[in-house]
Amino acid sequence: MRRGVATLGLSSWDRFVVTDAYPGPGEYAIVRHQFEQSGGTTANTSAALARLGIPVTFVSAVGDDSQGAALINDLRDAGCNVEHMIVRENEPSDTGIIVISGAEQHRDRTIFWIQGAKPVMGDLLPVPEMLDHQWVMLDVDDPRLRNFFLDLPAHQSPRTKLFGTMTYLVEMGSGSGWGHVLRHDAVCGNVRELRALTGEPDLDAAFAKARADLVASACRALYISHGANGAYVVRADGITHLPAFSIEPVDTTGAGDAFAAGCLWGLLDRCSDEEIVQRGNALGALACRALGARASQPTMDEALALVDTVGAPR
Repeated sequence: MRRGVATLGLSSWDRFVVTDAYPGPGEYAIVRHQFEQSGGTTANTSAALARLGIPVTFVSAVGDDSQGAALINDLRDAGCNVEHMIVRENEPSDTGIIVISGAEQHRDRTIFWIQGAKPVMGDLLPVPEMLDHQWVMLDVDDPRLRNFFLDLPAHQSPRTKLFGTMTYLVEMGSGSGWGHVLRHDAVCGNVRELRALTGEPDLDAAFAKARADLVASACRALYISHGANGAYVVRADGITHLPAFSIEPVDTTGAGDAFAAGCLWGLLDRCSDEEIVQRGNALGALACRALGARASQPTMDEALALVDTVGAPR
């Protein structure tokens, strides 16, 4: 079994607009800065893993346009294996318009998603090669495609572990989406997504339901970020909370994607729950140092240096 991670999900071309304030109905805002760069949840996580020196096989789809070519080239330059990327003819690449508004220390994000090319059920995917990795990350918004992969390891590759994100499962609702969560080996998300998927508006109630449902499920752990409040590990036998690292954020775009990369890094190294979340918190914090999802993704040395400030074991 090869070292590293196979990731399946979305790649998106991001267009950023920076304003002093988000306009209300009928109002306008002056654009202070604008720029474009590669993005997309799965692509951001893959780039963060590659920046750590972890081998990544990234599988996704892009359009046959200049943005699609740039998305592939940028991931290749980041160190990802992109030989299995699908280029769809006569289809645009996935695009995001991200409005960053507010004062520098209190910025908000508003994301407009213009859906384009993405992996779907029926695509010719390198399944045997993906399952030859220790961990496969599933971050797709096609329920049938995720369901297909959730059924595979037990029959074809029992040693392969599935790492899921909650991002797109929320759209499936608290019934089907939560059922999908419990079929991964480990899952990461944030408190908003956990509440939505469990159907519990109160965080304590969401934690209680998660612990109860984990008892008889394939999923062993949930890694849940809570922004400046830190992050949680939820297991059937208890909950562990670790505080966030203190950092002055410039832009939180991609922080959750970096958190996922940190958790995967810890899982690959067979770390304790505490160290897994410390690595997730470190990558999430350091990714907020500049505008854009990938502009300040840290190296392994930078991340470990931040983890060492709290004396966490390696």
